[in-house]
Amino acid sequence: MMERKNSKYEFIAIIKPFLPEDVRESLVTKIKKIFENAGGKIEKEDIWGKRHLAYKIKGHEEGYYIVYNIELPRGRVGDIKKELNLEMDLLRYMFSVER
Repeated sequence: MMERKNSKYEFIAIIKPFLPEDVRESLVTKIKKIFENAGGKIEKEDIWGKRHLAYKIKGHEEGYYIVYNIELPRGRVGDIKKELNLEMDLLRYMFSVER
């Protein structure tokens, strides 16, 4: 049986800065669940917290940053992006391939 290849990514998310803590934690849990449901595994989580943005995003000058190092089956990033785009409290996110 041939095993599906996985790719390693760094994922950075910027969440609206002034959400109540329980709402923010709920969103972070939901993001993790989206990765898990796609067959992914979070290898490292780094919470940067609230930071000033270089430029305004959707009217916000600050954002709450989280960074994950994840392993995902190839071809699943598009599915994950579709789900993340539905999250109104997520200001911006980015995947980059780890080398």
